[in-house]
Order: sequence, then C-alpha cells, then structure tokens
Amino acid sequence: MAKIVLVEACSHSPFLFLQPEQWNEVRAARPPAPRNPAMSEEDNLLQHARCMAAFEELEKRLTDAAPDVLIVFGDDQSEQFDFNNFPSFAIYAGAEYEGYRTLARQGIVPGTSREWAPKTKESWVTVKGHPELAKELLVGLGVRDFDLSFMMDLPNKEHGMGHAFMRPLHYIRPAFDIPVVPVFVNCYYGPQPTAMRCYNFGRAIREVIEASPLDLRVAVLGSGGLWHTPGMPDSWIDEAFDEATLAAVRSGDAKGMAERFDAAGAEPPPEYADGAKARWIDGGTGMYAGIGGGTGETRNWIVAAGVADGHRGTVVDYVPVYASPCGMGFAYWDMG
Repeated sequence: MAKIVLVEACSHSPFLFLQPEQWNEVRAARPPAPRNPAMSEEDNLLQHARCMAAFEELEKRLTDAAPDVLIVFGDDQSEQFDFNNFPSFAIYAGAEYEGYRTLARQGIVPGTSREWAPKTKESWVTVKGHPELAKELLVGLGVRDFDLSFMMDLPNKEHGMGHAFMRPLHYIRPAFDIPVVPVFVNCYYGPQPTAMRCYNFGRAIREVIEASPLDLRVAVLGSGGLWHTPGMPDSWIDEAFDEATLAAVRSGDAKGMAERFDAAGAEPPPEYADGAKARWIDGGTGMYAGIGGGTGETRNWIVAAGVADGHRGTVVDYVPVYASPCGMGFAYWDMG
C-alpha cells in the first residue's frame, strides 16, 4: 500500500536564486513604499542565510523520509497554459519532462539582458515522472468529484516545466533524482478555486494515495507564497496574514487555514478599483474570485496542509524579505 511519509511547503521566489548582494539592485527599480521598509545589505545577507538554512532543513527531512515519489503542488504562470485553456486543477501524467532548474530568464536585475537563460547541464534538467501514480490520482480524484485536466506531454517544451515545480527541488533535491508528479493548481488567474476547494482537494489526494495498491513511499510539496504581489509598484508584505497561515500549520488546522484565506479574499481589495493595479490581483482576466497574484499561491500550502490534515506541522522559518517584497515561508509535516 502507498504511504505518505512527509509533507513540505516552501516559497520559490526568484530572490531565493539571486545573490543577496543583488537584492537591493532589484529593489531600487521600484518607488519607495511606506509599508515596505528599506533593508541594508547586511540585513539582506542575514535573511538570505536564513532562507538557505531553511532549505537545508527541508532537504534533510526529504532525504531522511526516503520517498519513492514526490508530488508537487504548484501553479502555472503562462508557462504551459494560457487563456486559450486554463484549468483549475491538472496533473502531468507523462514519463518525464524537462525544465530550467532555477531562473528561465536572465534580466531580473535591472540593466541585464531579458534573454532566455542558455540551456546547459547546469541550468536545464530532465526529471522523471510517475505515470502510474499520476493515473491513479486522476481516476481516484474523478470518483471523488474532482474532474481534472491532464497532460501526457508538455505543450510548451521550449520553456519547460514551470518554475513552481522546478525551483524548490534545486535546493531540497538538487540531484532531481526522485520521480515527480506535478499537480497544477490555478492560484494566479481569476477565477481560482476557493481555498476550501483546495483543502478538500488535498484531503481527497490523501484518500487516493492511502487506498492505492502501489508499494510507494510518497512525499508531498506545496510550492509558492507566501504574501507577495509581484509587479505592483507599491508591493508590501502582510505579515499578519502569513502568521495566520503559519499558525494553522503549527496546529494542524488545514480547514481553518482555508477558511481564513477565503474570508480574507471575500471582497476585492481597494486596489481592485484601480484598473492599472487590478491585473496584479486577478492576473489580467477581469474576474475577481478571491486572493490571486503571488499571494494566491498560498493555495498550494493549503492543498499540502489538506494532505497532512490533523498532523501538527513545524515552521522551519519565516523571513519577510522586504527587498522583494515576499514573505518567505518554510514548513513541514512529519507523517511517520
């Protein structure tokens, strides 16, 4: 029988793949914002070190759990899907896929080229999938009232698998030697699934895995978040929002995490009235359906927490990186 041995969640911000000495170069390109304090280079170095230490802890936990397969919950930001067809939930069921290990494009730092990064063995990697488990999930979730899209191959092979699925493994499994089942959750573009739907999705995935006859040790990763609104000139971090999420991790209250997320996004924020800012909230669709943008990736934490529902989690660290700004979170649930 399949067994879930570990659940993890972490941020995947591009700042985690820059040198901390570059953080203020990126920050300088945005106007000052009252709610987003300036950080010294020394502060940035310390924050970067904390993030790297957190990734090391997640790497150790994953190694110790010795999984046969890793399920990653992530969102696609026009890397494989576009507005011709954008599913709420999808699973990649192919035998393998390729993608950039970290940053697909250069030019995050102002003044540098925006060209695609060269595809070398240092930047581009092939990852094994796990079609057997993926197909079991698709069938098992279908009979549990989740009708998913699926992919046997990548529509956009030139770009490769999206950053939500690739970047975290660069730190927590740098050899990329565990088969991965990518599970897509629309976090960014309205209308997204509610957080409660995501919670129930995680619960259903746990049911399917625990009912599976496959002899597998399964680990799970929720990728993204926490609070960030990339691209908005006056971006800031809502640390209280993030702390409520992390408190639910610690208590094992995945349902409460979902309820708070949905309550916080029940009404469009004041910024939504500004057409120039609305696209950073609904992804440019003109359909508001709860918290979107980068912060919407907290849904991936909620799905992961749903898989671990009832188990108390451990918050490894929370680092409010104001240079980005993004609330960088790192957590795990020991399922042993």
